[in-house]
Amino acid sequence: MGTSAQESPIWKQIDDAEYYLVSGSFEQAMLAALSVADQIRTASLESACDQDELLEMLESTGMVLVQALKELRRTPEMFVQLKTMFGSVPSVPARVFLTGATIQMAAGSVSDLRPIFEEYLANWRYTNDEVYVLDGGHDSASNGFVVTSVMSTGQYFQVAELYTVTFLCIVSQDSETAISWAEKADLTEQRRQDLLKKLHAIRLAANKKLSTVEGVKQTAERTLSTSTNGSTPLPHEDPSKIAPVYDGLKKVLVKSAQSSQHVANQFDPLFWWFHSIRLKFGKIHIVLPSGKLMFLFMLLFSAMYMLRRKTAGLKRTVFQQASSLRRAFVDALQLAFSVQMNPLAAVQQVPQAPRGSWL
Repeated sequence: MGTSAQESPIWKQIDDAEYYLVSGSFEQAMLAALSVADQIRTASLESACDQDELLEMLESTGMVLVQALKELRRTPEMFVQLKTMFGSVPSVPARVFLTGATIQMAAGSVSDLRPIFEEYLANWRYTNDEVYVLDGGHDSASNGFVVTSVMSTGQYFQVAELYTVTFLCIVSQDSETAISWAEKADLTEQRRQDLLKKLHAIRLAANKKLSTVEGVKQTAERTLSTSTNGSTPLPHEDPSKIAPVYDGLKKVLVKSAQSSQHVANQFDPLFWWFHSIRLKFGKIHIVLPSGKLMFLFMLLFSAMYMLRRKTAGLKRTVFQQASSLRRAFVDALQLAFSVQMNPLAAVQQVPQAPRGSWL
């Protein structure tokens, strides 16, 4: 009888691998995940544990592996390691496959993803039981690999949506291939219509953007042809000599329109009338973009406005204090010169009454 989940020492090692991942020891987490995968394969050959439990263990180990490889910046080798762990790419559980493919697209490693997606999706077959069955799943299991041979329709649709909508339409900008694949894919009719609706909406938005760019290029071509001696050759001119010149001008216009669209997408239209300013202080060069320049002007204007208000208030206060002092000084002078003073009062003696006059 197989060992229970609580008694298996493999779960303890999986917990250790997850602890290494959370604590930032990504190299140890990757090595621990690979070691656990080898032990799970050995346990599968010995029938020491239940197959469903081993599959759950291996799926947890695979999640630790893809996240550790992401942090180690080793995403290009992600599916190589997963193939070693699960025996083949289609044998990778859907949750691990979705996580690994999303991480690899985010890292920019997309050159090998298309055949990986096609191999994964092509090896699952829809059955009348409303599930997908893996082709060759029994062969992988006989070689000691722990694989799941059944996938739900929801999981398969998630992988198909990631492949067509995200990878083909958004990353690769190939909506035609995505629509063609969805029309022939082994999907339920409801899932197929939902997926095609999303793909057609993405293609319509892309076509509108492309028509806008074409309109800009045509306007630029007409402007250039008008400014140069007309857009049609004269009767005595050889068209074969003019064609290379026109093709060269067209390439220049295409590059100009693309660069102008790129710049327009980078900067806010609110600041389009301000150009960048280059400042030089000795050997130091400073370039102020239009947005930062506008913000700097607003900040400078606000500072000047506040300074002028405070200066005006200070002037009023100083003027009031000076006026008060002036009035007090004038009042003191008026008071001083309005009093009649006898300069001999300090030395003049008081007259005394004659003695004995009453006798």
